[in-house]
Amino acid sequence: MSRRIISAVVVALILIAGGRAAYSRLLSGGAEKESRPVYSTARVVRGNIRVAVEGTGQLQPIYLSNLESPADGTIEEMLVDRGQRVEEGQVVARLRNDEIAYEVADLEFQLERARLELSSVLDVPKSEVTKVNPGMGVQIKAPISGRVTSLEVKVGDAVAEGTLIARIVDDSAVISVAELVSTEIPGVARGQPVTMRFDEFSGSIRGWISDVDLTPVPKGEGFVYRVTIEADNPGLVKLGQEFRATVHTPRGDVAVGSVLRVDRYRRETIVSSLAEGTVTSVDVRNMSLVKPGQTIVTLGGEETKRYVEKKQLDIRELEVKIAKKQEIRDKLVVVSPIAGVVAWVRGGAGTYVRAGEPLGNIFDNSKMNLMIRVDELDVVHLRDGQEATVSVEALPGRRFKGVVLRVDMMGQTEGGFAQYGVFLEVEGTDVLKPGMTANVEIFVAEKRDVLLVPVEAVFEQDDRASVEVLHGGNLRVVPVELGLVNDEVAEVVSGVEEGWTVVTGSSLDRLDRALEEERDGEEDGEPLILPAKGRGGSGGRTGRVETP
Repeated sequence: MSRRIISAVVVALILIAGGRAAYSRLLSGGAEKESRPVYSTARVVRGNIRVAVEGTGQLQPIYLSNLESPADGTIEEMLVDRGQRVEEGQVVARLRNDEIAYEVADLEFQLERARLELSSVLDVPKSEVTKVNPGMGVQIKAPISGRVTSLEVKVGDAVAEGTLIARIVDDSAVISVAELVSTEIPGVARGQPVTMRFDEFSGSIRGWISDVDLTPVPKGEGFVYRVTIEADNPGLVKLGQEFRATVHTPRGDVAVGSVLRVDRYRRETIVSSLAEGTVTSVDVRNMSLVKPGQTIVTLGGEETKRYVEKKQLDIRELEVKIAKKQEIRDKLVVVSPIAGVVAWVRGGAGTYVRAGEPLGNIFDNSKMNLMIRVDELDVVHLRDGQEATVSVEALPGRRFKGVVLRVDMMGQTEGGFAQYGVFLEVEGTDVLKPGMTANVEIFVAEKRDVLLVPVEAVFEQDDRASVEVLHGGNLRVVPVELGLVNDEVAEVVSGVEEGWTVVTGSSLDRLDRALEEERDGEEDGEPLILPAKGRGGSGGRTGRVETP
């Protein structure tokens, strides 16, 4: 307790230490002693004084982590139990949410498809599609080797996605499907050479059997078997031209009885616009030969730029959605965010939980919080960073180190005195638990080899701290300058000397109290004149009581 000159505590101490002892001596001394006051005294001595502020509060963890379910799901494993110590990052539970897994898989598929489509439009690797400048335009290229036919656009045309640009035909080979009867099919096999004779020009073309289908197909009164004949095109053969064929088999030549016709070229493809925009250049003409990857048409303009930007934005949005879902999926493996002790956990495997519902909590007992309240006379001695000693009622004899973190700037009035909150951090161990009652002693100041008097000897007179000095049977009031004050002694900086005798109590204190009670009971007339205010409510000690 800090210095408190006029307070109920000092009054009580004076009455106990001085007045009661003196008055009992007075009563035991008979009528003769009743005419003289009896004093309780003490010597002014040199010694050490230590001042501390005390308080009581309840321990609370500084770090308390609530484990919450990141998504709807079922607890697959709960790997910790109440009271168990865990480390930061330790897996404490695993949840299962099949819906999240399906959503991630579907979004990943959409992202892959979007990247592939834009990669085809821009002709860059999938990993580069979002890095391309949208204003560079789009080139539409030939997917195969062949001859351009039916070129459908010209410079300045506005095209939409899917608009037909041209057809490309690979006429380097011709293909015909022959229908052989049952007498022609025996011995015919894939890879056998075929001689093809056209009426339009002399000579023949050497071909081969590329496919044989032995499934009989009804035709007329019998069945036929379909055989595919393929041949390199010397440049003379056109679609629809008729020819006769002879198949050369190990059993001998088979002359196909029916007249055959060229059904198709080796390959034919349609080239469509992969983007929106305006045709800024046409790089081929009808019947031009092109190779795979050769530019046919270039698109540009604001429409193309917006088209590419939108496709790039769609990809980025998908990437963000996947990242968020993956974050939730990863959190289904729940880890402890701090090192500490498990206070409680949710039910075990199979328990269904919704997003945000608690799975348990963990507190760190290596450091604990503590709040005490001190009054306005003590708070002036406190500041952030002061060391404290903490003990708990549950662990007698144990002491823990504490430090002041914060002192409230505003107090709340309780019992006539302003009370201030003081917040401390306590270095804990596994033995400390939240809610334990803790007693705090905050060291304020200490002095050695100074003059000391009991606090019972100090009173206030004429707005100054004073003591009564007993010398040669006579009393006199001496003003003093005080230094540190605690519950037991007060440091005297000036006013007294070592070895002097000071009064700590008197039988007159008891009489003064009786006079005060009599004055309080008066209903009429003038009030009693009492001595000046002093120790325990008595006047400055003179060895007598002045009355009207």
